[in-house]
Amino acid sequence: MSPPGELRWLCRLVDESLRPYIEPREFVSVCKEKEKEILVASSQVVRKIQVQIRGFDFGADAKPAPDKEELCCSNQHSSVDQCLQKIVTEMMILLTVKSEFVRHVAVNALVLTSKLVSTTGNNWDGCIHLLCCSLEMAIARMLSCSYAPSSGAENNDFDSSNVDFLMQCGLKNCDWSTVAGITQVLRVICKQLKEDYDDGLVKVYYDSVNSCLLKMPWDLLDEYYQSCDIGGTNKSSSMNQLSRNSFGAMEPKFLGTFLQLLCSLVDRNDFVETGCDSASKHPIIVTVTNLIPRLVKWCLGKQEDSAETCSIHYLKHKLLVLMIRLGSLTYLDCSILLSWFELLHNYFEELLQKPLTQFQSDQGDCLEGSPFLFSLSDEEACGMYSSHLQRQAVFLLLACSFSLISQRGENAHHCNCSSLCSCFTTNPDSELDHSCRKKGSQELYKWIQGHLPTEVTINHEKYMEICMNFISSFLQLYLREDDLLFEVLLQLLSISSCLQQQFERKDAAYQDVKKDFPFDLLDIFNPVYLFHLFLSEIHYDHQVLLDYLISKDTGISCAKYLLRILHLICNSWKLFMEFPLNGEFLNQSSCKRRKVLGDGPQFLADGMPSSVDNEASIVLHIKNYKEDTQYGFKYYFIKPFKKAAECLLSLNNSVENLHQKNLFPYNPEVLLKRLRRFQEFCCQEKGFHGQKTE
Repeated sequence: MSPPGELRWLCRLVDESLRPYIEPREFVSVCKEKEKEILVASSQVVRKIQVQIRGFDFGADAKPAPDKEELCCSNQHSSVDQCLQKIVTEMMILLTVKSEFVRHVAVNALVLTSKLVSTTGNNWDGCIHLLCCSLEMAIARMLSCSYAPSSGAENNDFDSSNVDFLMQCGLKNCDWSTVAGITQVLRVICKQLKEDYDDGLVKVYYDSVNSCLLKMPWDLLDEYYQSCDIGGTNKSSSMNQLSRNSFGAMEPKFLGTFLQLLCSLVDRNDFVETGCDSASKHPIIVTVTNLIPRLVKWCLGKQEDSAETCSIHYLKHKLLVLMIRLGSLTYLDCSILLSWFELLHNYFEELLQKPLTQFQSDQGDCLEGSPFLFSLSDEEACGMYSSHLQRQAVFLLLACSFSLISQRGENAHHCNCSSLCSCFTTNPDSELDHSCRKKGSQELYKWIQGHLPTEVTINHEKYMEICMNFISSFLQLYLREDDLLFEVLLQLLSISSCLQQQFERKDAAYQDVKKDFPFDLLDIFNPVYLFHLFLSEIHYDHQVLLDYLISKDTGISCAKYLLRILHLICNSWKLFMEFPLNGEFLNQSSCKRRKVLGDGPQFLADGMPSSVDNEASIVLHIKNYKEDTQYGFKYYFIKPFKKAAECLLSLNNSVENLHQKNLFPYNPEVLLKRLRRFQEFCCQEKGFHGQKTE
């Protein structure tokens, strides 16, 4: 079939614009003058493709039609595949140039080519398959100079002649930066598909990328890692010097970009909407999940070098993001979760054991790129990144533990992700179920034990103070990063619900673990106490809650948490009303705390030891008068229930007012219904008028 006009136009444009700079195809390095010429020529190609795409976006009538001369390629191609092959191959050559700027423009050109093809409907399948084939062939070539292209050609949909042409002309001088460039092209295309979702295009893309991942020579990569100590000392004599050098350059250029691609692949809203059972069966989810152990080993399996600290931190960050997303999208088998625990302890143990109470100054929490960041020392800046990784590692530990605790045979595979704990039935446990739940509980207990005083026991006179001190420290850690705050609160709510069910049904796995530790997880993760402490950390400011609710990043998760906790509070009203705030909390201000001026009663979010008077008011008293008087601390009287109630009623008033004016970003009727029910409970309390305050 003859190529359509748009492809012939693009083929001629690329050929005439780039041919002077890619012939002969032997160059790798370029001088500054040559680099400038290539950048000008390739940028013109990018600009003309953008104009052509805009023409299609405005409609067929507005699209500028290429003239008859432009429709003809300099070399006539008999098929769409051959035309596409020539376009992609000549752009691939630019990815082999040792210039970061030229490669950047080449990535843009390839992305726009795919956009033009999808917009005009000209063989999208062939374009994506060709890009995936390029990635597969480039990696194969990098792993071994003797790795024959034909061996890869047998497993794909392209003619061997096409693959040979691509290898000989487009990827002859590729390196790991070239591989990273192709990976970046696929990632940007993935992100564009999210913005303009099309079922047909998405399916072709995911099928092609998954097929590419399955055909990658992962075993050969493992072989190279085993035979070559990257950074190192123990090199295999069978590996030629070229392979050693190129393989050593694999990090972080390719690995970082490859992790970015995988994170984009598993960050699809349609996975969440179809439910966890469907997501767990999606081929791309299965493939990426199976890659996790290898990825962790390749990225983190060498000694950390001070010169590469930032790279290691970034790779850790992307690995944790990837694992968290996979865990939220799919129901993972017990064996996978156990392997993830092993990875966490082998590669992220330092983050898990880092004290929750060691916070940096407020400057240490500034945004990257902020002028305040420049006032930090390298050690302080490193601590800031470390706290970010700590939040992710702890969240993943909680997620994996909860997944194991909620295991209940095959029933779990049919449960919605948000209500896994409902899978508990009266059916007898299998040995595997018992083992999985026991392991999940053990992991939680052991981690928490590492952050509690060694003398803690349930009979300790300050046992509840110690528990709430831990919860307060935990909350302060996550209040410094909003994107995970409500996800972790929802996780703790689910864990608590599952543990409560296990306690009520006298679950053997729960009892086996509980007897080995001097504290109870139900005390640590009491959701009502946790909510009270959360409100105190934000200084009972309903405007902070409102900001969370209308935020694009936290709105959905905040609304989910409030709906669930309000339902629980109304069903546990006495517990909520009689909350005994006590605990020797940190002498650190919460990052969400607002300063209160004046002489009236106030509550410090970071609190101090307390006692309860006859009127159920909380008396915060001073343990060490000499130490604390320098801060001007005195006796403070507050009623946690009253403060919390006023905060939630004020929130109800604000949300209702915005909703009536059509200013709330989504329909909050369900949330308002829960808040009104909460108000009804408040009005029944003696001495509480239930008034709404702003």
